[in-house]
Amino acid sequence: MLFNSTEYLIFLPIVVCLFWLCPFKYRTALLLLASYVFYMTWRPIYGLLMMGLTIANYFIGLTMSNSPSQGKARKRFLVTGIWLNVLALCFFKYAYFCRDSANSVLALVHCQLPKIPFDIILPLGISFFVFEFIHYLVDVYRGSAPVKNFLEFALFPSFFPTQIAGPIKRYQDFCPQLKKPQKLTVQEFDTGIELLLFGLFKKVIVGDGIGMLVTRFFAHPELLTSVDAWLACYAFAFQVYFDFSGYTDIARGSAQLMGFKVPLNFNLPFLSQSFAEYWKRWHISLGMWLKDYVYIPLGGSRGGRFCAERNLFLTMLIAGVWHGAAMHYVVWGAYQGLALSLHKEWRHWADNVSFLKKIAESKPFKPFAILLTFNTFVFGMAMFRSETIDTGLKMTQKLLFLSPPPVGLNAFNLTLPSLSGSAIYPMLPLILIILAIGQILADRFPGPINGIAPIPPRLRFVRPVYLAAMACALMAFSPDIAPQFVYFQF
Repeated sequence: MLFNSTEYLIFLPIVVCLFWLCPFKYRTALLLLASYVFYMTWRPIYGLLMMGLTIANYFIGLTMSNSPSQGKARKRFLVTGIWLNVLALCFFKYAYFCRDSANSVLALVHCQLPKIPFDIILPLGISFFVFEFIHYLVDVYRGSAPVKNFLEFALFPSFFPTQIAGPIKRYQDFCPQLKKPQKLTVQEFDTGIELLLFGLFKKVIVGDGIGMLVTRFFAHPELLTSVDAWLACYAFAFQVYFDFSGYTDIARGSAQLMGFKVPLNFNLPFLSQSFAEYWKRWHISLGMWLKDYVYIPLGGSRGGRFCAERNLFLTMLIAGVWHGAAMHYVVWGAYQGLALSLHKEWRHWADNVSFLKKIAESKPFKPFAILLTFNTFVFGMAMFRSETIDTGLKMTQKLLFLSPPPVGLNAFNLTLPSLSGSAIYPMLPLILIILAIGQILADRFPGPINGIAPIPPRLRFVRPVYLAAMACALMAFSPDIAPQFVYFQF
């Protein structure tokens, strides 16, 4: 069941109505049932996987909390729990990758591993709820109180608005909300509906519209000129942003309709002035998880600047592997780590060299830093979007203008005619300009909700007008087949 499907637009109102009609003491059980129904509409068997991991982590957490805080048993339970979750993730996500990598090495001695006798299909959301389980175990090991109510703990990873692609929740933030009777105000209900509409608009109208262009570009990478390659990567960067931030808006809006708050996951990332700031604005919940449970355990910034850069590099390498079981994701993660390390070096020099510090603090440097950060991010999109590392390297050559131009018709010429039948495509440049202006205004006048600037009283009429416009656009331009969200594959 996709957020942008008719089924979800029927499912969500039913669950919301039942939730508010249900007595408070039964609401957790109702949401747990609804969440498993939501998850099992795809492949019912994987509901057993989620439940099995839930039961195991629940009892490991309780047993660990009852062990002496300095005892070896407590650490053994933590290690066992982490390995259980990691092995489950690795089996479903990396089994084929590990087998193929091993076969590449064994081919040198003319050996080969046997084929896996059954198909392994990646369960939706496993990368996200496994991270939530690991966070829970580590925090309990560090002294946080465990969740003793099983229904509350079971709802923590399975909560349907966030179970497939996050945001990655912290149980200390989510579970206390289950103990307090929610009160839905008119303002919160309006905000929930606004987030739903805005998220659907970003996904269906903008993300899917740009996605048509991206698909056609990357279907013929050999026909791309260097300019085409840059256009393809720019388009993909915007597609991922609008697709994933649209998902997050729908998730936050769905949760808010039932009085729940889930973390903000995007905060105008394309206005970042550095790669370090970018990762504080893009996929915020993942960035915070990596910082707390990978970067700091590796040593963080302890040990000096070079140790910090090494740990940053290793953390982003793990982030690359988390995104997918392929070498081009590993290379993308290494690229992210290198960019963060270079920024750390730049900040060190800028803080210690007077003329560099003046440059970094000057007004003209801000737009330059934004453009440099954005284009550095876009450059990495070539490797991220490519199907293989070879294709990614060829795309990277094109971005660096190191590849000869294709002979004859190029991909840009092929793309425009093929999109001429799309009613929304000619409107995309105008939509992007309007949304870019909105981002700049929101950055200058940040509001309390979703980074949206507060509307002055004299302009309150604008809000219902643009909500109605988004609803009309969704009804007019929604495709017959709802494409899945980009991050579902991770």
